Amino acid sequence: MASSGGTLRSMEFVAEGGVRRAFENSPDGVLILDFAGIVQFANSAAATLLGADAVRPGASWFLQWAAPDRAAARVGVEAAAGGETRRFSAPIAKSAGGLRYLDTVVSPLRDEAGAPIAVLVTSRDVTELEEARLAAEARERVASHEASVLRAVADMVYLGSWEMDFRRNVTRVAGAGVQAMRGGPEHGELDSEASFEMFRAEDAARIQGMIERACRTGESFRYDAQIKRHDGTLGWVREFGEPIYEEGVCVGIRGAGMDISDEVASREAVERAERRLKLAAQLAGMEVFELDFDRQSLLPSSPQADEDVSRYSDLWPNPLHIVDPRDQARVRAEWERAVATQGPFRCEFRIHREGEEAWIYCVAEVVPEEEQPRRVVVATMDITERKRHELEILQTMGQMREHEARQKLLLDELNHRVKNTLASVQSVAVQTLAGARELHEARDLFIERLMALSSTHDLLVKHAWTSASFRELVEVTLRPYGNDWRYAGPDLRLDPNYAVSLGMAVHELATNAIKHGAWRNGGHVDITTAVEGGQVRIVWRESGGPPVSPPTRGGFGARLLQRGVAAELGGKVVLDYAPDGLACTIQAPTSARLRLAPHDSEKSRLTV
Repeated sequence: MASSGGTLRSMEFVAEGGVRRAFENSPDGVLILDFAGIVQFANSAAATLLGADAVRPGASWFLQWAAPDRAAARVGVEAAAGGETRRFSAPIAKSAGGLRYLDTVVSPLRDEAGAPIAVLVTSRDVTELEEARLAAEARERVASHEASVLRAVADMVYLGSWEMDFRRNVTRVAGAGVQAMRGGPEHGELDSEASFEMFRAEDAARIQGMIERACRTGESFRYDAQIKRHDGTLGWVREFGEPIYEEGVCVGIRGAGMDISDEVASREAVERAERRLKLAAQLAGMEVFELDFDRQSLLPSSPQADEDVSRYSDLWPNPLHIVDPRDQARVRAEWERAVATQGPFRCEFRIHREGEEAWIYCVAEVVPEEEQPRRVVVATMDITERKRHELEILQTMGQMREHEARQKLLLDELNHRVKNTLASVQSVAVQTLAGARELHEARDLFIERLMALSSTHDLLVKHAWTSASFRELVEVTLRPYGNDWRYAGPDLRLDPNYAVSLGMAVHELATNAIKHGAWRNGGHVDITTAVEGGQVRIVWRESGGPPVSPPTRGGFGARLLQRGVAAELGGKVVLDYAPDGLACTIQAPTSARLRLAPHDSEKSRLTV
């Protein structure tokens, strides 16, 4: 687990860097907690969603949850501290009363080494989605109640009888018909014209038309109509009637009726629930369907949703195949869990439509119905935009880690190079002052060697300290002397340490040539390179100078070449003090640090 110091550094970077802007632009509530659940950072969406006091720095995130859900919040933080991600949905109380439902993801924030240093909490308001689900459940309860009522009516039908006598212009109502009217004598008679007053005007005209047609044709009829009862309340009746004939003349109508007020009320309740569900779905940006697995059909929540249904024409025979292959195993496991526990199915997954990837949040629940095909109520929401914001956050966090890694690498590299440079300066100083020289001579030699080292460093800076050209190194080192020299052979690429060593070697050979060798009286120097058999050979050969004899004691230059350069390159250095001119041969194995320069010709030459 990361230390508190690491957590604070990450918090400061988030507060100052691009991650804060990404968090602030997120439509979801975003918080950063320490491993004790204490708020360290919250964006404005979190303050709006949870309340400013609940997300102020130092507040306990656990306290905003009710006791039954607080355990899930603690489990999420503990899992994030262990490097895992948890998700849960739970309600919180609104300041104005009522509940707000949140879908919350708890995941770890990691340092550059991948260790958890804090907890990232993302909460999304899914109140409309949950309310829509509850409305769907209410709809199913109402539908179930309606079915129970209809079954009870089918089992115990109690009809009221009535008869309309055209000769006497009266209507007699008996039994359940009197109860439906809530008043009047059990076998009382009503004036036939007055009996139509219980109906609405448009219904009365429609019923009178049915009676006249029945008298002409002899056909029976049926109607449902609203009535005004004797006690002033409104109700609904369903009536069946047929004409009465005597000697071919229609003398009346007789029939039976039942009170369907409860049936109509149930139907209206279902319709209201459907309208509320549709409105909630529209407000939440959801699509609501019913899947019938046995009939392999997809039913829209309303006739207006037919267009949405057509988008899923490829759903069968296996609905899972529309899910992105990367998410299929997870979706299948969540569905199996929901079926096994008889709980709701909730899952986010990717689908592809018209060549584009989209993220879907899906909530589904099996509808248990006896002797009916197995059905599932499904609500889906397009969360592509939300996922895009999450991806931007993750990308920004990745860029942050890369930035920190680059900074550390640069600091380590700078520290390494400074140490190497100081070691080189120290070695030059010690070797220069080690001989029995006058102070001013030692000073001049030390300055010359520092200038040679500086020239090499300038060349490395030019190439961003990645590598250097040996031919360019020779030219930079020998140009200030103004004497005759020639370079022949392929160019070599040197890593920074090799460049420093060979730069100092060339400088020492040039200094020796001026004081004791070919350049003392107008001679010439040839530098040749060759690469063969996995070996690099560099030869410095002087000619045209005074006669050469081996030195009586080894100086700094000889020690640098035979000890320092040979050790650094992992090769050997041979000094040949031939009478006609000094020859220095440096041989070392090829490697990534010492190699033939790309695209270089074996016959390249440089003469000065």
